[in-house]
Amino acid sequence: MSLVRATYRLQFTADFRFDDAAALAPYLADLGISHAYASPVFAARQGSTHGYDITDYNRLNPALGSDAEFRAMVRVLRDHGLGLILDIVPNHMGIGGADNLFWDNVLEWGADSPFAHWFDIDWQAPGFAGKVLVPFLGKAYAEVLAEGALELRLDQAGRLAIWAHDTHRLPICPRDYATVLTQAGSSLAPEFAAMTDANPLDLRWSDLHARLATEGAELADYRDHARLDALISRQHWRASKFNLDADAINYRRFFTISDLAGVRVDCPEVFKQTHALVLSLVAEGLVDGLRIDHIDGLRDPKAYCQRLREAVGQRVPIYVEKILGPAEALPADWKSDGTTGYEFANEVVTLLADPAGTDALTALYHDFTGQHDAPQRVVHDGKMAVLCGPMRAEREALLVRFSALAGKVPEWADLGQGAIREGLMQVIAALDIYRPYADADGIAPEGRARIMTALKTARRQTPELDPAIWDMLADVLTLDLRKRLPDAGADILEAAMRFQQLSGPVMAKGLEDRALYRFNRLIALNEVGSHPGQFGLSVAAFHEAQAARLNKAPYNMLGTASHDTKRGEDARMRIVAITSHSGLWQQKVAEWTALLRDENAPVDPNEEYFLYQLLIGVWPQNNADVAELEQRVIAAMLKSVREAGMNSRWVFGDAGYEENICAFVRRALGSSAFRASLTDFLRRIVPQAEAGSLIQTALKLTVPGVPDIYQGAEMWDHSLVDPDNRRPVDFALRAGLLPELSGGPVYVPDRPADHIKLALIATLLRLRADHPDLFTAGSYAPLQAQGAAAAAFLGFMRRAGPNQLIVAAALHPASVEAAAWNATRILLPEEARTGWTNLINGQEVDPRDPAALFPDLPLAILRPR
Repeated sequence: MSLVRATYRLQFTADFRFDDAAALAPYLADLGISHAYASPVFAARQGSTHGYDITDYNRLNPALGSDAEFRAMVRVLRDHGLGLILDIVPNHMGIGGADNLFWDNVLEWGADSPFAHWFDIDWQAPGFAGKVLVPFLGKAYAEVLAEGALELRLDQAGRLAIWAHDTHRLPICPRDYATVLTQAGSSLAPEFAAMTDANPLDLRWSDLHARLATEGAELADYRDHARLDALISRQHWRASKFNLDADAINYRRFFTISDLAGVRVDCPEVFKQTHALVLSLVAEGLVDGLRIDHIDGLRDPKAYCQRLREAVGQRVPIYVEKILGPAEALPADWKSDGTTGYEFANEVVTLLADPAGTDALTALYHDFTGQHDAPQRVVHDGKMAVLCGPMRAEREALLVRFSALAGKVPEWADLGQGAIREGLMQVIAALDIYRPYADADGIAPEGRARIMTALKTARRQTPELDPAIWDMLADVLTLDLRKRLPDAGADILEAAMRFQQLSGPVMAKGLEDRALYRFNRLIALNEVGSHPGQFGLSVAAFHEAQAARLNKAPYNMLGTASHDTKRGEDARMRIVAITSHSGLWQQKVAEWTALLRDENAPVDPNEEYFLYQLLIGVWPQNNADVAELEQRVIAAMLKSVREAGMNSRWVFGDAGYEENICAFVRRALGSSAFRASLTDFLRRIVPQAEAGSLIQTALKLTVPGVPDIYQGAEMWDHSLVDPDNRRPVDFALRAGLLPELSGGPVYVPDRPADHIKLALIATLLRLRADHPDLFTAGSYAPLQAQGAAAAAFLGFMRRAGPNQLIVAAALHPASVEAAAWNATRILLPEEARTGWTNLINGQEVDPRDPAALFPDLPLAILRPR
């Protein structure tokens, strides 16, 4: 297949299958896409709406179509010149329920299972020797047992299992069948008894199960709770109430989600077994690229990426879902082609935030909400809350390892577990990246520097701790202790790598899912990969980021929306437009508060302020169904309130407070005065918001990197957080509009703004297809302006030989007088050609004159005549 020029993300579900994607091929090709970019397509839990809960890596998801239908889809894509990039999930599998046969086998046989090494289970965890916790019960185990919600059943395959709540299958070890069958009076009991010491892979087990399926067994005696409890107590699993996971989980999981179990792809055999199908699809030429989900969850991301690169070869692009911290670069030795582009989304939204609004909006936020904590403190507190709450079991498991190492060094032997625990938590909370990357080869200088900075911050945060704590943590996390204790090298490396596998999830839950719902000064800036407290990005810093990407990762993806973003890309542009209208915003917020507050149903002002911004982002410009909008907004608000964890939670939430939130939303949407006032505010900011959306789109399609378009976002994307951003897309509308929007200028008077966005994308994708070298290898030269509006000018030139492109934008138009552009001139490099056409309006233009560049939109795309 050809070079990856532009990707289009497709979210496969039972309602959008392989044949639906095939039907889109003509449209995607006409739009100018080079590669369809598919969400996970492998077998997942029944009813999965996203595919990240894979249950079998080596089987396609039957809910999406058959193997033949998948191959037919690829053929159709190929016929239209389209490649396929697959999203794969090596970090974890979906468990619970009755879908994952591999996990089922582990529950059945325990550590003897041939798949036990697939999963990251601590079989020696205190209180769980030889067992794995199964925290899927709705009540305490004793209550569930007494209520009869645990039932022993024999299935059609001749296998015994306890069914919990008619949902979760908990298998009985075959070595215990003899006891059950003796009680049932089965003639097979002696034969099972004779197999007590047999290996799980012994073929005689299959024969016995088949005969048991035919013969059946009377299990009525196991309705006796004492007898059933005795049987359960002998199994390799311990069923518990769902919330015991925070204290006792003994397998690695995806963040705090106990029905997603971590997979040991760092083991070569597990890698081979779990990647057999995807590698065969690559080898056959059916798959052209891979996107690696949650790379930071893996024990050793570098080793994984290098192993994958060796398996697929150099020509297959590998993109990693990696959230970069401040000034963090993707390690070059991973041999990947770049990230999935979260960093670009944050570069462009902070670029478009008007710095003129910083002080006013900050003061308003503090005054309205009473929130005065610095953003860094909000992040710190969010991470500490995760470590002391839903991930305290992981914290305690890590503590055991560090305490054991401390005991091997005389001067650390008297460090107490409480002090070590506090030190570990403070260092994790102080890290400004998701994780460092110490491995068997050591630790890179950047990782060492990040650790030492975090240690310094943690020490300042808790000066009362014994200074030896920081020495011990430094020596373990940097692996320096291996020099002093060479015989403990494996234990030191294990402790450091376990620390890294915990710091990432804590950052994700503490920052993304707590702090970014707590610090609500401007929620457009609260996105995956954002850095709280950063209000704006200078034009110079934006240019530096693009030049660095061209130099280090020219094929990095550029994303502005995904299934993980908290708001759609155009919803963000509406919210960020508030920065140019802070005075009016303050008036409106006071007006709305007077209209909507109810002392009998109080809502936290911080979450009230969040809601007003959310409504700005999602509010329809047409007469949309208010009932549907109400459902969407309530769902998004409840998710934000629970993630923030201040007034309610996912576990043991405050139903009364949540009802207050719902009532507040209903009052807002039911108030004609509020709707009129909100519509008036939108009327004033929408022109700037739409201009921001078009600038964002143009930058994504012209700066260094590979633009990714999230399904449906080629027109307005005012979606909310998942699952709202996975609603069905009207592809027929888009395909029907495309022919009339292609071939002419992007801007036509009276053309709807969302049609302009589609026309802009089609125009620039066609340009990328016609001149690929200009975008993949072309230089990136920032343009400078002089004069009254110079600070609001963004421009650059891409050049590959004689082929050139100029992109120019007028930032923050509401804050810059139109006349200022008449007193501004743009400086062109000497190599710039003469005679330019603006693709926005089709007019010939002098690129040195900004007043001529922006007659219709604050955006110009120039090509030499």
